Amino acid sequence: MEVFIVIFGITVAYQLNVYYDDKKDLRLENAAIEKLHNENELNLTTFESLIDERLQIEDDTRELARILYAGQFMQDDSLALYLFEINQTYKPLFQIEAINFYLNTNYTNKNSDLKNELITLKSNYLQLRDVVEYYVRMKEKYYNDFLVSDVDFGEEKILSLDRIKSVEFKNLVVNLLANEIELNALFDKTYGMAIRLDDLIDRKLR
Repeated sequence: MEVFIVIFGITVAYQLNVYYDDKKDLRLENAAIEKLHNENELNLTTFESLIDERLQIEDDTRELARILYAGQFMQDDSLALYLFEINQTYKPLFQIEAINFYLNTNYTNKNSDLKNELITLKSNYLQLRDVVEYYVRMKEKYYNDFLVSDVDFGEEKILSLDRIKSVEFKNLVVNLLANEIELNALFDKTYGMAIRLDDLIDRKLR
C-alpha cells in the first residue's frame, strides 16, 4: 500500500507538472501570436499607404509610353509631368521580426497551419524586398543616367528632346512599365496573404 501511495503521488505530481508546463507553453504561444498580430497590422498599414502611389506610377508610366509611341512630344503638355512623376521610387519597410521569432519557437504543436502560412508569407516579403531594391537600382542607373544631359530633375525641366525621342528611351520606358506591373502584382499577392494571415490570427486568438 505504501509503495502504491508513493507511485500514485509521483504520478499525480508528474501530471500536474505536465499540466502547468502546457499552460505555460500555451501562454507563451498566445503571446507570440499577439506579437504576430501587431506586426501584421503594421505591415497592412504599410501596404495600404502605398496602394494609390504605386498604381499611379504604373498609370503614369503607361501614359508616358503612349505619348512617346504616338510621337506627341510638343503637342502634349503632360509629357514633362509624366516624365518626372515616374522618376519616383518607394522602399517600403515590412517587419518580419515577429514572424522569425514565432517560426523559431516550439511552444506547442497546435498551430502548424499558422507556421506554414508564415513560411510562405516570409518568403514573399523577402522576394518583394529584393524586387523593390532591384527596380530602384535599375531606375536610378538607367532612367536617371539616360536623361542626365537632357533633363534637370532638380528643377523638373526638360532641356532637350533628343534622347527622349530616341528608340532607346521608348524601349526603356516600356521595360519600366513591365517592371511596375510585375512589382504591383507581387505587392497585391503579398498584401492578400497578409490579409489572410490577419483573419487566421483572429481565429487563433478567440
